[in-house]
Amino acid sequence: MLIQLSTSIQDDIQETVRLSLSQSLVLDVFAAAESIRRKHEDQNVALEDIANMVARAAAQCGCALEFGDRAARPVEPPPALS
Repeated sequence: MLIQLSTSIQDDIQETVRLSLSQSLVLDVFAAAESIRRKHEDQNVALEDIANMVARAAAQCGCALEFGDRAARPVEPPPALS
C-alpha cells in the first residue's frame, strides 16, 4: 500500500536526492531515509515508507541505489505466542 507523505517529507526527499547527486552518483537509501525520518519523527512515518519514496526519487534522477547493511539483515520472526 502506498501512503501519501506530507509535503515537508516529500520536499526533504527531493532535497536529499539533489544533494546526493551533487556529491556522488550513489545514494544509500536507508541512511537517507533514516535521516529524513528522524527529522520528521513527530509525523510517525515508517522508515520503509520513506525509503520507498527515496529510492523512487533517486532512480528517477539516475542515482545508483545502495541499501547499506539494512537490506542484508534477515527479518526477525515475531515471537511465538504461548
